[in-house]
Amino acid sequence: MDLEELKKSMSTLDNVLAKETSDSINLKSTKCNTAQRRIMKMYCKGAISCPILAVVFLCAWNSGFGNDAFPTALKIFLCIFLCIATIWYGYLYFKTKKIDISVSTPMQTMRQVSTLRLFALIGEFVLGMAMAVFFTLFLSNLWVVGRYRFWIVIAATGVFLILLTTVFLPRTIRDFKNLTAID
Repeated sequence: MDLEELKKSMSTLDNVLAKETSDSINLKSTKCNTAQRRIMKMYCKGAISCPILAVVFLCAWNSGFGNDAFPTALKIFLCIFLCIATIWYGYLYFKTKKIDISVSTPMQTMRQVSTLRLFALIGEFVLGMAMAVFFTLFLSNLWVVGRYRFWIVIAATGVFLILLTTVFLPRTIRDFKNLTAID
């Protein structure tokens, strides 16, 4: 969001709150609904993929597969983390689904969306910190076990972070911005 767009949004919000204008705010329902569907789809994918990964790591934990590079404690940590992430993404999915743009007033919709944004940011921050702890423990263990594995994981993590910052994050920001698109 650039500075001019932010100024315009803030002045519109100030005018609405101060009731200085007689212009009513109308949300672009098609754009908002499309953004809502995309966000719901993103959270649904997270809520479905996390338990699948948890079951995979649970099976790996029970079978003893890869205990040298991936100890049991890390498998347990990852299973618990994925279960918590499943619950969180499910909660965000239902919170997003609860937003009804066609029935709610624009101010109610903006309040619901801002609450959703706050919860999404808090959740991603907490889950990101847990992943940072996990990767710190995992990479330190991997460095001892096999350095070539360490560099492969570092390269894969780097590719993931590049894709996250260049593709997925801008798309998510755009969808959250379009969730309250004004005519």
